[in-house]
Amino acid sequence: MAAKLLLCCVLQTLLLCCVTECSALDKQSTMFSREAFARAEVSISETARPLERALFAFYFTNGSRDKVIAELVKFQNNDGGFASCLESDTRWCGSSPLGAMKALGILTDLGVPASDPHVKAVIGYLMTNFDDQHGMWHALPKEANTAPHASWWEVREDTGKCEVESPLFPTAALAGYLQNYAALLPPGFLKRITESSLKHLADAPVHMQMPDIESLIELVRLLPRGQSADAVRKLKSVLAVVVVQDPKQWSSYNVKPLTFVHSPQSPFYPEMEKAIGPNLDYITSTQKSDGGWGLTWSWEDRNPTAWKLAEKEWRGVVCLENLKTLQAFHRIAQ
Repeated sequence: MAAKLLLCCVLQTLLLCCVTECSALDKQSTMFSREAFARAEVSISETARPLERALFAFYFTNGSRDKVIAELVKFQNNDGGFASCLESDTRWCGSSPLGAMKALGILTDLGVPASDPHVKAVIGYLMTNFDDQHGMWHALPKEANTAPHASWWEVREDTGKCEVESPLFPTAALAGYLQNYAALLPPGFLKRITESSLKHLADAPVHMQMPDIESLIELVRLLPRGQSADAVRKLKSVLAVVVVQDPKQWSSYNVKPLTFVHSPQSPFYPEMEKAIGPNLDYITSTQKSDGGWGLTWSWEDRNPTAWKLAEKEWRGVVCLENLKTLQAFHRIAQ
């Protein structure tokens, strides 16, 4: 009897080892190979704007921060603002809070200090264009309608707003990026827009629009932990409702597990952990033969020529984002 029990224990141990080894092999098989990375690098060099090429070099090949800044400030206008076409779905190159949001996101991630003249200039632009009555920034001015753009960036004549603008977008994201530049703002201003954004989140239903979630995720990411705890709890409830966890639906434009969880250090990672692995596998498996990835949206029907250029730029952006995600989760083979 003792011999049988010993044999059973040995067999169970062997089985467990086999399962563990197979799981390890499965995980290895979903790694993003060096060959796949090389194809992605070629795609970046052939499709991306010089800005994204500089960002790729910064994150992956020891490129300089100064090179990224040099490319970014090519989008900065004389009024201190940044060209709206930093967001490729609008081809308007005039300044807007949308352009400022895109630029400040990059400047923040690069750790550019408040003493930088480009930072001072864009903050000056933002303060000049703040809607003090409503306590927010408008994403785009009506003049942006003169250039080709996606329908969601159409600024309506009656409201002066585009479809995606809200009290949270782009204001909450800007409140996040301005956390590191508080010394350049009027006393009490940053507290005002931060508390207003957090109140909108607290009062909002869990079914939120993607741009609003994106703005709030950025705000929460940059707030001190003591200020963000309630917001994190609410956003976890939001993500539990809006994240699409069925891989069969990931080819559509929607909120995926990795849309707002950019690393294992994200406060939203634990609740999304089970879905993160399959989503990483999905990214790895959907790389195209040219090294890039396809898009899940289009506005080709509105302006085929403008969309062709926007699509090329977006493919560079998406390729860079996917590589950064794979790197953050240690999925790129060494």
